[in-house]
Amino acid sequence: MSTVSSNAEGSARGLSPSTRGWLRGVLVGLIPLGLLAGALALTLAGAALARLLFAGAGFFAQQQAAVIVLIAGLMLAIAVFGLAVWLVLPRVARWQQGEATTRASALLWTLSATALVIVLPVLLALLLPQHPAP
Repeated sequence: MSTVSSNAEGSARGLSPSTRGWLRGVLVGLIPLGLLAGALALTLAGAALARLLFAGAGFFAQQQAAVIVLIAGLMLAIAVFGLAVWLVLPRVARWQQGEATTRASALLWTLSATALVIVLPVLLALLLPQHPAP
């Protein structure tokens, strides 16, 4: 009986159960990226606030305060991202054992895309010359 109500709920929304499983896997896989973006936004806001607070102390005090806030924010972002991935990965194991392989594979593909989004700017900065020869 629960299978029928589950299918009726899925058809009422216009999504099949496999599509909902795939979509849920993608959304759960985007959690670490969203938390990372939030941590980076807080870091940039903190750096701007530090610059405002040290505005009267001179440029070098502003610069030092901003660097301290940015380093602390980078460490916080790394910790938040690592914790989020660590908490999301056990879902993959549960979903694979529970026959929800579509969700699990969507989550893994989304985590792979997230890793690519994070690594790509670093690779571009390393591979593209900063000051090309004339």
